[in-house]
Amino acid sequence: MAHSSKDRCGALSVEVALCLPLLFMLLFGCYEMARANMLLHATESAAYEGARVGIIPGATKEKITAAASQILHSVGISDFTVEVTPSTIERDTPVVEVTVKVPFSKNMALPAMFMKNPTFSGVCKLSREIP
Repeated sequence: MAHSSKDRCGALSVEVALCLPLLFMLLFGCYEMARANMLLHATESAAYEGARVGIIPGATKEKITAAASQILHSVGISDFTVEVTPSTIERDTPVVEVTVKVPFSKNMALPAMFMKNPTFSGVCKLSREIP
């Protein structure tokens, strides 16, 4: 028994109305997870690069912050904080710790739908080269 085209007049509209929201939710969810993954890795890389600058003799908090900021700005992250411990690096400072924090919602092109405002944090602690 063959169906005529008159019997399926609104079937396409119903199928699109049911499937399109699911497709968009899947696409936006993938975008959000990919951006979160990129933010996490950039945060960890920035902390590591900042700590690498901090272990060199003559390093300052400003140089460390600039190195971490350069990594973050290169991937489009604009809102972040960089903390350096100790705040003043002396000649005999044995360890430098750099903490980078990036709020998720302030670094998204679209409003987050699935994640509720986490803050990604990267920490790196390295021993200094003492001359």
